[in-house]
Amino acid sequence: MLIIGEKLNSSIPSVRQLIKEKDAAAVQDLALRQAAAGADFLDLNTAQGDEVPDMEWLVNTVQEVTDKPLCFDSTSAAAIKKGLDTIKGDKSQVLINSISLEKNRLEEVLPLVLEYQCPVIGLTLDDNGIPKTADERMVLSERLVEILSRKNYDLQNLYIDPLVLPQAVSHNNALMFFQCLEAIKEKLKVKTVSGLSNISFNSPKRKIINRHFLTLCMAFDMDAAILDPLDRKIMTSVITNDFLLGKDRFGKKFLKAFRSELLED
Repeated sequence: MLIIGEKLNSSIPSVRQLIKEKDAAAVQDLALRQAAAGADFLDLNTAQGDEVPDMEWLVNTVQEVTDKPLCFDSTSAAAIKKGLDTIKGDKSQVLINSISLEKNRLEEVLPLVLEYQCPVIGLTLDDNGIPKTADERMVLSERLVEILSRKNYDLQNLYIDPLVLPQAVSHNNALMFFQCLEAIKEKLKVKTVSGLSNISFNSPKRKIINRHFLTLCMAFDMDAAILDPLDRKIMTSVITNDFLLGKDRFGKKFLKAFRSELLED
C-alpha cells in the first residue's frame, strides 16, 4: 500500500495558518514526522491561500529537509506547473493530484502530466459532476484510460480514484466504491487510490470508520491511500493488512514495526 501523507494541506486551518505565516520550522516538522511515520509521498495543497506563490514556497521549504517524493494536489494547472518548475530532482517522480474528464483539466493539467510522464491520480469526474452509479464511474474510468493510452502514457503510473462519497449521505456509498475498485482491477488493470477521510464526513468516530474502510479497500486490492500517517492506529492497519493479504513476505515489515514499537492496539 502506497501512503500519501495528507497533513500539508491548506484546507486544514492550522496548516493554512502555517503557510500564511511562512512558518518554515513547523511545516518542516510536519513533513519530517510524516516521512518518519511511513509516508511514501507528501501531499502539498495550497489552494486555500495565494496558491501559486505558496506552492513555490512550500516545495522549497519541504525539500530543504527531506527528499521524500512530493504530490502536487491542485485543480490549478498554474500551481502544479509552479511546483514542477520549483522542485529539485527528477520531475517524473512527482505525483500529480489530479486529472479528470473536466474540460479545463484535460486542456491544462494533462499536458503537464504528459510532458514529464508523472504518475497521476485520475478522478471519475467530468463537467457533469460525479456519476451516481458504479457503472457510470466505470465509463469515465474507461475514457481516462483510452485518452492516456492514445497519448502513449504509461498506464502503470495511473491511479484511478472512483471518488467515494460520505457514508452518512447514502448507505450505498462505500459499497459502490468497492464495486468500482473491483471492476477497475478486473477490466482496466490499473492502480486505484482513495482519499480515505471522505467516507466518514459528517459521521461520529471518524477515525474508526476510516480504519475499517481502509481494511476493506485493501481487501479489494486498492494500491494507494491519501491518509494521516501520524495516526498510529491507521498505520497499524496498513502494516497488518499487508501482512494478512500476503504482501509482506514472511511478515518482515510487520515484525520490524513491532520491534520498533510502531504498532498500536
